[in-house]
Amino acid sequence: MTVEQFAQMETADNQAYELVDGELVSLASSTPLECLVRDRLGRLVWSYFDVLPATGGAILELDVRIAADGVRRPDLSIFLSDQWRQLNVRQVPVPFAPTLAVEVISPSEHLIDVSRRVRDYLTAGGQEVWLLDPENTELHVRTKLSSRVLEAGGTLESPLLPGFSVAVEVLLAER
Repeated sequence: MTVEQFAQMETADNQAYELVDGELVSLASSTPLECLVRDRLGRLVWSYFDVLPATGGAILELDVRIAADGVRRPDLSIFLSDQWRQLNVRQVPVPFAPTLAVEVISPSEHLIDVSRRVRDYLTAGGQEVWLLDPENTELHVRTKLSSRVLEAGGTLESPLLPGFSVAVEVLLAER
């Protein structure tokens, strides 16, 4: 299947899909904990952009093109500067990867699948990927050149979002 065919696809069910190497891959439903963590981060990032609107924006669960035959749906896509201004709000999938992709990791996801997602985002031009793992109270920050793990007591910060910070245990809290 091509990205163009994927963009035109209509499904009768409620299932969400990604396109990986030209093949449809169904997405698992999120747990309430995964949704709480995703939405909490979304609120924090949106508040950041409310103060600095010219620097970018963020959108939940948006289809983004990561290859000629690939579309991913990060839990949160953060677009900075020129990317944010170039975003056509009526076009799907977005024709480029987000500057910063965020995925909330489910206990049912396999390491190889998560690693592939990270590689897809970074190869497609993303600069950073945040993997939020509420089950293990860990947050992984990946770039093309580095990888770091933050645990309880740590603080999530990024040079891509100057002045943004949140304590790991606050972000990954169950309530």
